[in-house]
Amino acid sequence: MFSGLASTPPTPARIGPNAVLQTFRALRELEAPEVARQVDPGLAPADEWPAGMIPEGWFAALVRELRAALPASRSEAVLRRSGHHTADYVARHRIPAAFRGLLRLLPARLSIPLLLRAFRRHAWTFAGGGRFGIEGPFPGTLLLDGCPTCRPDAAAGLEGYAGAYYEAAFEGLLRIAAPDVRVREVACQALHAPLCRFEIALTAPTAGTPCESS
Repeated sequence: MFSGLASTPPTPARIGPNAVLQTFRALRELEAPEVARQVDPGLAPADEWPAGMIPEGWFAALVRELRAALPASRSEAVLRRSGHHTADYVARHRIPAAFRGLLRLLPARLSIPLLLRAFRRHAWTFAGGGRFGIEGPFPGTLLLDGCPTCRPDAAAGLEGYAGAYYEAAFEGLLRIAAPDVRVREVACQALHAPLCRFEIALTAPTAGTPCESS
């Protein structure tokens, strides 16, 4: 069983650029151009961004602007699609083909814990200044403390769970290991829970098999 929360790098926190790039992509796909233009967090043009990771605050600012411009059902639909796009990009460009192939050959009781260990090693790339952890029996529950979409400044005025981006991204990546996996946010710091919790489930679950320890 995995437990505890992984530490994160010192401030200023950084995050993978797909959090921002794919959110803009999803916004253009789901909203009319004039609506998309209203969402302007004041970021530098993409060709002027730093190489590699970007400031986490850019993603938080984009989320805040998105939620201010759109009703909750539409802003969270954009973030959910962004999470799916991010998962697809990471799966194709950041996870070696040999590892993806291995995961698809293994049964879920082995492939999911193996992929979750990779999540934990690279948590700082998607959690920003937040902390990530995994707990519970197979298939486990993902934990986020202080993730950018669920902090008070980004989730102000949102009446509901604020982790749609992460819910979709986790589910998309875990489907490399188990195509029938589902991820559902069951507690959120935006609603004053101690942690954001994302429950992993299989449509045909295998009960009683613990996650391997890290």
